[in-house]
Amino acid sequence: MRHHRNVRPRTTAAVTAVVAALAATTLSVGTATAAPADRCSQAAPTRADNPYTTTHTVLSDAPLRKGPYRECDWLQTYPAQSTVEVRCFIVNDYGNTWSYVPGAGWVWDSHLSSNGSPHRCLF
Repeated sequence: MRHHRNVRPRTTAAVTAVVAALAATTLSVGTATAAPADRCSQAAPTRADNPYTTTHTVLSDAPLRKGPYRECDWLQTYPAQSTVEVRCFIVNDYGNTWSYVPGAGWVWDSHLSSNGSPHRCLF
């Protein structure tokens, strides 16, 4: 009996440590994926680092957003068949490319002819 009493507290302590580690991991993963506000504060690429612009036709109504994610605040919509000038593009966490409209915001490249800007943004 004495042997079992000594094993049980160690086992309980080990299980408690594993549960705590899993909980911490789950919380950190949840925090990383649920922070659209951070992702929507994407810095604007400067003209000095990105001196080019290209003009594209809007293929379907294209929402202009504050950041390169659908969750980011909507600013306006470019109607289909209009044209828009973009400076460069970035790839967001989902693997989608978004082009920067100078002085305005971000447009998802699937809405633009030639899939948006051919120039990767430099920061």
